[in-house]
Amino acid sequence: MMQAVRKLKEAPGFDLVEVPIPTPGPGEVLVKILAASLCGTDGKVKAWLPPFSAGRLKPPVTTGHEMSGVIVELGEGVTGFAVGDLVSAESHIPCQAQSEHRDHPCSLCQEGNEHICSHVKFFSVDRDGFLANYATSPTSVLWKNDRDMDPSLAALQESLGNSVYTVMEGDVKGKNVAIFGMGPTGLNAAAICKQMQAKRIIAIAGSTLHLQMASTMGADVVINRHDYKTSEELIAAVGALVPEVHVCLEMSGSPQALQQALQLVRPTGVISILGLYKHDLTVDMNAIVLKDLKFRGIYGRRMWETWKMTSQLLREGLAVRPVITHTFEGLTQWEEGFRLMEEGACGKVMFYPNGKPNSQ
Repeated sequence: MMQAVRKLKEAPGFDLVEVPIPTPGPGEVLVKILAASLCGTDGKVKAWLPPFSAGRLKPPVTTGHEMSGVIVELGEGVTGFAVGDLVSAESHIPCQAQSEHRDHPCSLCQEGNEHICSHVKFFSVDRDGFLANYATSPTSVLWKNDRDMDPSLAALQESLGNSVYTVMEGDVKGKNVAIFGMGPTGLNAAAICKQMQAKRIIAIAGSTLHLQMASTMGADVVINRHDYKTSEELIAAVGALVPEVHVCLEMSGSPQALQQALQLVRPTGVISILGLYKHDLTVDMNAIVLKDLKFRGIYGRRMWETWKMTSQLLREGLAVRPVITHTFEGLTQWEEGFRLMEEGACGKVMFYPNGKPNSQ
């Protein structure tokens, strides 16, 4: 038996329960989870909010989709992986990893866009996730790490890949970049921009903790949005610091932030959007056209292009460890971890379901 944090009913909440250790099926492996971090999507699942709730998620399901672990058992037909391999998981499960679609993949998968597969499924929503002692996974969505890699950094790669993909689309070298939202993905984006030699990095946020962390993660200028009564005042404040902003990264999911990005970015600039919005928005399309903007939505990570870039950046010294602000051994404090995330009182929350790894 093992422990797992699970959604047991179609309602808000999770439960920590004991369940049997799963058995890997054909093409799958059993992984002992070394590190698992929380994501805002986990909070939405806990609160039973769309899009991953009513009509989609069918309890019982183990939550969590950011992990690293060591393979302890191979399922039938597994090749290319071995017991003892340290792996991380891509949370998007495309046609190739689904028995019902493997032989007839969708057009997006055939085009190399597996991250946005027409039949995409998700760990912690459509099948058991990783906030547990053990979990199974198809090998086709596993990334093999160096065996001596820090399990915490290995677990961050799924989330970090969101930020890498967002930054890469802006081609930030030598450019002024404004980042709206300093949650973990925004903080990581600041570190990536610094690594990719952005000229000036302006961090715009409202949480005291995240504002304090922004400079540590690479921001040259930190702006508290609460210091300004209007968007015009905030735009003017940024304009007094840099002559123009070439790239805006909208990581917050705030409609106001998106509108401010449209006002702030220079003509021919880039706005990359990772944030998800609670309601439909009215967007100034004339501004997009008249400013000749590149307006880019970002979803997940490209498989496996973004993973390769993320791994390379980490090997080159990308400094993202400070984003991990809270760690817990075991799973008994899962409620405290979610509370911290829901209150915005943390960076990344990391669990070590089987105890803290030796490298920690």
